[in-house]
Amino acid sequence: MLRLCLSAAALTVAMAPAFAADCTKDVSAAFEKQRAQPGYRVLAKQPSPRGEIETTTNYLLPDKMHNIVVVPGEPAPIETIGIGRWAWATHGMGWQELQPQFAQTVTSHVAATLGKPAELTDAFSCLGTVKRDGRDLLAYQSEAKAASGKPAGADNPPIARTVYVDPQTGLPVLNLVADATAGSSPLMSAAYSYPTDIAIAAPDAVPPSRTR
Repeated sequence: MLRLCLSAAALTVAMAPAFAADCTKDVSAAFEKQRAQPGYRVLAKQPSPRGEIETTTNYLLPDKMHNIVVVPGEPAPIETIGIGRWAWATHGMGWQELQPQFAQTVTSHVAATLGKPAELTDAFSCLGTVKRDGRDLLAYQSEAKAASGKPAGADNPPIARTVYVDPQTGLPVLNLVADATAGSSPLMSAAYSYPTDIAIAAPDAVPPSRTR
């Protein structure tokens, strides 16, 4: 349970775009502006043999995260809360405080996400203003690359990442990873929103152990 929960939490990090030239500075600036928000939400979706896995992650400055993973066929969501040096998890059977070696994985992710600039490694080119879901958004796309070290081909199509930014706020609103073939369904997607009512607290039943 913990491995799946942490993997889902890491998905939000893995889906953050990478760095380079041209319009990459604009992509970097958008995610830096996101990191400065009091709180934000990431709704990530990824297909799997069991169906679409949906992960909702709330972040709240300075050091809080609540991650909820809905896996098709599972009886309950997998949830993780990280606050400061402490972390808790549940799979519908009651919250449990994670031992330090497991809690560190969660809290290190939170610290890196909220406390450090995104490490960007790919170049993004400007696609200009595009219409997406009825909105005019600024779009940036990375160079399409084969998903592995093998040559690109039918069994290993080139993958591109497209980041959409709200031109009014300068904040990212959508991040898609997809086969570069026109009309392909996303391999991963992350939608960003910025609710003002995000609240994250330790589960009442298991307050953090202040002895650690």
